[in-house]
Amino acid sequence: MSKVHIRFHLVVLFISLSVGAQAPENGAIWRDFIDWAKENPGATSLQEYRARLVEKGLTPAQADERVALIPKLISGNPAYREEISTISFNHLYRTPEQNRFTLEPNAFLAATIKDLKPGKALDVAMGQGRNAVYLASKGWDVTGFDLAEEGMRVAEGNAAKAGVRIKTVKARFEEFDYGKEQWDLIYFVYTDAPTADPKYVERIQAALKPGGLVLLDRPYRSLTNPEPGWPETEQDKVNAHVRAWMGMQIVFYEDTTGYGEWRQTSAPRSEQRLRIVRMLARKL
Repeated sequence: MSKVHIRFHLVVLFISLSVGAQAPENGAIWRDFIDWAKENPGATSLQEYRARLVEKGLTPAQADERVALIPKLISGNPAYREEISTISFNHLYRTPEQNRFTLEPNAFLAATIKDLKPGKALDVAMGQGRNAVYLASKGWDVTGFDLAEEGMRVAEGNAAKAGVRIKTVKARFEEFDYGKEQWDLIYFVYTDAPTADPKYVERIQAALKPGGLVLLDRPYRSLTNPEPGWPETEQDKVNAHVRAWMGMQIVFYEDTTGYGEWRQTSAPRSEQRLRIVRMLARKL
């Protein structure tokens, strides 16, 4: 799913919460928000949800409390975060005129496979399959997984148009069965997968065939100008991936700035320089 830090572009209100005894429980608040999100999948700001709450009879102060709680529920509950992300991505992938991401294959991935013998590849958080279809067209046996059903549906359609076959699986990072020595290439292109977490890295290493490659290309939180609402994680730290993947041969690594393939804020991609980490590592 990748797709990096798609945060619903919310205006995070840092207001002290004082949910009274008569206020709805967090679960009920979340269900109300999700019902609204399903009705308005293209919404870009929590202020739109706030207006709905006021229309329903909440006072402006009560609406502010409710709106301030939503980002905290998202950040504190993986299931909630997954639910709103799936709604947002499904809407994005079913919108032909979207301008959030490029439809071209990832340049780093394309350059990497140029001189490789086609094998078995895994596309982590495949989205609408721009990379999976490209690899399949080059003779690779490609499996991709994601949470967004619409993305996988579009990917399958694009593969059919290209005259190639890909396999799609609906799954989360944590639950997908990576197997043992299954893959010649596993790639993480603009995903939020925990690629600096030692336990996750261990699973990916075990899933690669001897000599297999893992490829990473994604933006990270800016070290010098962090965005509000984009919390720092272990992966944001300098050389985090070099340390995490020391059990493999680091073939290529860079921590640079450039223009992303996904738009991370409301600014056009061509105006948005991002911190980008790229890595290619080989299993020994």
